[in-house]
Amino acid sequence: MGNERIMIVEDESIVAMGMKHKLEDLGYRVVGVEATGDGAVETALKTEPDLILMDIVLKGDMDGIEAAQKIHCRLDTPIIYITAYSDEEVLRRARITEPYGYILKPFKKSEVNANIQMAIFKHESDKKKSEIIKKRILADFYDFILTAMPTSSTSSDIEMRQLLLKVFAERLDEDLYPKFVEELRPDEIEDNETLFIEYMNWLSDLFRDFGIKTMVTPKENRFYLEFFNCPWLEDAKSKPIFCLNCQAMMKSSYDWTGLNGDMERRSTIADGSPSCRFQFKKS
Repeated sequence: MGNERIMIVEDESIVAMGMKHKLEDLGYRVVGVEATGDGAVETALKTEPDLILMDIVLKGDMDGIEAAQKIHCRLDTPIIYITAYSDEEVLRRARITEPYGYILKPFKKSEVNANIQMAIFKHESDKKKSEIIKKRILADFYDFILTAMPTSSTSSDIEMRQLLLKVFAERLDEDLYPKFVEELRPDEIEDNETLFIEYMNWLSDLFRDFGIKTMVTPKENRFYLEFFNCPWLEDAKSKPIFCLNCQAMMKSSYDWTGLNGDMERRSTIADGSPSCRFQFKKS
């Protein structure tokens, strides 16, 4: 067993302190103890723990499941839920966040230790498998970008952008549209509001498969999709036109939904912004 860094999220202070002492006795480092969902998200992003022990029922407006969802948007951190509740609805919501364990209170120190060790082992195994898949996906996608790039350098920047967007759209219709239909099944979703939300989740998952950290933020009749890292950053910095591939993917896939509205790129990491930010506006 290594010196893993664990964060505790528990709204009962006595229970939290007991958990902290048990973990330290087992040789773990406790990097934070939080009682609210907001505090859990903030501390997780600041300390980037190796694992989080998360109570589901917390003080404040955000419960442990919602906090876990927000953390997963930014960090690949395994989470084990610890709770006194075994309600089926709670379990259903918890399963969506793909936890690495689920322990009912009261629990023994040996039980927590076994779950932590299994979660860390499984997470490392998942990461290795994921890295192999990501490298394969990135290599295929990079080849796709390069083969789609026009070879002519005589066109103006505007003409080049329009040409590249057109080429990308044609390739995406051929290569990505079947995946879009198979996974999202837009024709089976009758409610436009649900379709819009499901589409945003599909798009976020698509880019996460490229190893990109994403976050979706709703605001009135708009949704914002943000990327916080870029696998092609050096290429994008030297060739700004390179960023058009993501823009084309957003535009084409939004058109495939049949929804009314528009998509606009608001910022890009390649220009020095903290994130690539895309706005989707419903009409």
